[in-house]
Amino acid sequence: IAQGSALRTVLPFAVLVPILLFVVVSLVRRMFRPVVRLAEAIDRRGDGDLQPVAEQNLPAEVRPFVRAINRLLGRVAQTLDGQRRFVADAAHELRSPLTALSLQAERLQQAPMSEPARERLAVLRQGIERGRALLEQLLSLARAQQRAEPPAAGVSVQAVFRRVLQDLLPLAEARQIDVGVAGEGDARVAASELDLFTLVKNLVDNAIRYTPAGGRVDLSVESRPEGVLLGVQDSGPGIAPAERERVFDPFYRTLGNEQTGSGLGLAIVQTIAQRLGARVSLDDADPAVPAGLLVRVLLPAHGEDALR
Repeated sequence: IAQGSALRTVLPFAVLVPILLFVVVSLVRRMFRPVVRLAEAIDRRGDGDLQPVAEQNLPAEVRPFVRAINRLLGRVAQTLDGQRRFVADAAHELRSPLTALSLQAERLQQAPMSEPARERLAVLRQGIERGRALLEQLLSLARAQQRAEPPAAGVSVQAVFRRVLQDLLPLAEARQIDVGVAGEGDARVAASELDLFTLVKNLVDNAIRYTPAGGRVDLSVESRPEGVLLGVQDSGPGIAPAERERVFDPFYRTLGNEQTGSGLGLAIVQTIAQRLGARVSLDDADPAVPAGLLVRVLLPAHGEDALR
């Protein structure tokens, strides 16, 4: 009798406890489902996305924590904006003195002087031109770090190619580089025209400057299911695999190269690509040798765009 009474006492608990545990776990999961969705949304954000976190559908206990995160994001955004404005303002302020120096050096070149003095003046002018080029790239980097909304109609890649070639054709001719577009197919990408122009121009400018005289630079565009693939291929020395991650760092220059660039070209490309949700890859143009450099940029396509 005592054993039966004990079983009747314990049996309800044995049945109810698992049911209660199941109910509690289900309720906890349901309560924290908005928090999980919030964490997933934050993980999907790009590196430069500092927009406030939405508080809707979050438990009341979590909202003060989210507000604190939003205040922190706001302070970080203000700090970054201040740094970008400082770089842009400094570059603007230095533009005029460097332009004046360039004009003075140009006038001085017309004056009679000894051959050693003329050689020193040539070195001075080269230094001034490098400074001006650095300022222009600093301004390009500052503009690249600013968010721009893509146009509703997208941007034609071939139209941007034509603009870039018009700008850089004098440089290519001066360095005896054969530069052109492979194929006539076009595609539209979800980007602003300024962003795409700056990205392509920096890639082509780098390719021309680092390709020996008599070399070639080819631009290409290909529409794929995952997006629009841009390619810039050159016959230069290429980049060693060990350095391909570091070349995207600002002011980094490849080892053993005689070119005196600013080291900002690929940093600008990477900044724009990250903001657009694009991917940049570096490969050998000819893997068998290896030689040359092939830069690919996979950009988001605009709508149902395809090669035409």
